[in-house]
Amino acid sequence: MKKSNQFASPFSAWSGHRLFHVVAGTLIGAMVVTQASAMLPTPEQAVDSSSMAIQANANKSSNSSAQAVNSRITASLVSVDANGQEVLVPVDTNTRLQSGNVLEYQGYFTNTNADRVRKMTVTMSIPEQVELLKTVAPEFPYGSVDGNNFARMPLRTKVDNQLQDVALKYYKAVRWDLEGVGLNDTVAVKYRARVK
Repeated sequence: MKKSNQFASPFSAWSGHRLFHVVAGTLIGAMVVTQASAMLPTPEQAVDSSSMAIQANANKSSNSSAQAVNSRITASLVSVDANGQEVLVPVDTNTRLQSGNVLEYQGYFTNTNADRVRKMTVTMSIPEQVELLKTVAPEFPYGSVDGNNFARMPLRTKVDNQLQDVALKYYKAVRWDLEGVGLNDTVAVKYRARVK
């Protein structure tokens, strides 16, 4: 009996989903909170124009109107060219993913509010089909093993009364606090993950 390779055609399970979708954005005073949920790539054509406006809800106690942040999330396969140099190959419908492949997820968030944002908090989820690698930028982000509670990375826990780092394979999301994002300025975040 022939065993099927789930990575030879990774898109079959995701044919009804977009590559990424933005979960929420919230503007509270001068702080923007943005979350992006990443999934394995899918062949949908709409993904190519994945720049989406996130409508942010203003804090009810302030008189400002709704604010917005534009976001674009990309996924690339990390490869090596003939010269031994690392290259990022955008993932599309022809990309065949296999266990062990390394993907780089990049998020671009543009402040389209009427004013400068003092602090923008950006959260990107980590798909179940991949495990986080140490390559995360900007440095010193927050991590989460449940997607809700965040602490400065590396996460630590007690095992047999000894404090140990939590293995990266248990991380579910990464969060950054980005300071002073000017009008129409774009901030970029990224992480790498290995296909399980």
